[in-house]
Amino acid sequence: MPTAGTSPTTPFLRITVPRRIEASPDEVFDAWAEPDLFRRWFEPHRAILRKAAVDELWYWEADHAGRLWAHYCRYLRVERPRLLEFTWMSEATRGLESRVTLEMTASRGATDLILTHNGLPDDEMGRGHEEGWKHFTGILAEKIKGLR
Repeated sequence: MPTAGTSPTTPFLRITVPRRIEASPDEVFDAWAEPDLFRRWFEPHRAILRKAAVDELWYWEADHAGRLWAHYCRYLRVERPRLLEFTWMSEATRGLESRVTLEMTASRGATDLILTHNGLPDDEMGRGHEEGWKHFTGILAEKIKGLR
């Protein structure tokens, strides 16, 4: 969790983004974990991805607000098809290593996805991750059928 530049009084933020996706947990998991599928919906400007495995590193650049934002990530837990967890570090996290957890649960022929991003700085850039994750999980929900 966050360590660099933190103090006992540094406030951290936890955001949770739920999203129902009309696909199986296996399909939702693969959309996040398989590099070719991930690139098709996450729409990165540039990404270096490998198949999801514990301690595997990956990198992603977001084209946002007229510039590129680098994101550095490392898989922490990979439990197909129900859970993915990875670190997330960028300028918007103030260089602190935050943690993203994706929980996928089968529900009435679809998947209830819960994305939790923990350890974000409690400031404007940290809070902006909530809208970002809502945006990207919305894209996944729209494009999942085209990934099959």
